[in-house]
Amino acid sequence: MSRVAPALVVLAGDRGPDDPLARSAGVAGKVLVEVAGRPMLAHVLETISQLDAARRMLVCPRRAEYLELAAAGGIDEVIEPATGPAASVMAALARLDADAPVLVVTGDHPLLRPEWLTGFIDKAAATGADAVVGVADYRAIAQAFPGSRRTRYRFADVEACGTNLFWFNGTGGRAVAGLWQSFEADRKRPWRIVARLGPVNLMRYLLGRLTLADAMAALSARLGCRLGAVVIDTPEAAVDVDSPADLALVREIFRGRERQDR
Repeated sequence: MSRVAPALVVLAGDRGPDDPLARSAGVAGKVLVEVAGRPMLAHVLETISQLDAARRMLVCPRRAEYLELAAAGGIDEVIEPATGPAASVMAALARLDADAPVLVVTGDHPLLRPEWLTGFIDKAAATGADAVVGVADYRAIAQAFPGSRRTRYRFADVEACGTNLFWFNGTGGRAVAGLWQSFEADRKRPWRIVARLGPVNLMRYLLGRLTLADAMAALSARLGCRLGAVVIDTPEAAVDVDSPADLALVREIFRGRERQDR
């Protein structure tokens, strides 16, 4: 089976210099904070440059620091961020072929590796779903990185954490992206997301009887679209940079990688 070559979208809009990490580092935005001698965004763009892609788009402020990285990273188009991640995704999708599959990643995830993304693309495409989210097993994360704090959904079969990897397929995927905005405010409060599936499923979730597949099926029925989830085996896939503790952990992981490569 030939691999799908999706359009690739990198979300790199944030609170700019008002972000605490950006302010402490003296840079124009969080994704410009350095890890292993380069801005986080540079690591992400290098990773996606190694993938087959129909098109590469960066959503970021039109400032010199970002545009220089975009040019060096082989980005085809830069667009301004909208009012939030979901709106930014919608703005990007509106510029792409409506039938094209799209992989969305974020600029604050410098640990990304090409093999994770190709594995996610293959599995997401195989589901046939309109939209797919990548998740990681919290137990594996806790074992690999004790003390690391991650938002998690406690399903009957897996405690799932987000990885900031998203797949949108065709016109159905565009519809899901539009609905995503209504969930955005609750993304750090799992029970409130699950509550949207109705009282029965919320009770099953609270009692530890709702599986990840059950949740995806219920959400699909609720939204009128087919949704899926792909579990990514590598714990590092769940480690993006939202806090000083995350930044310290990511820098330590990079130092470990450098030691292994010697």
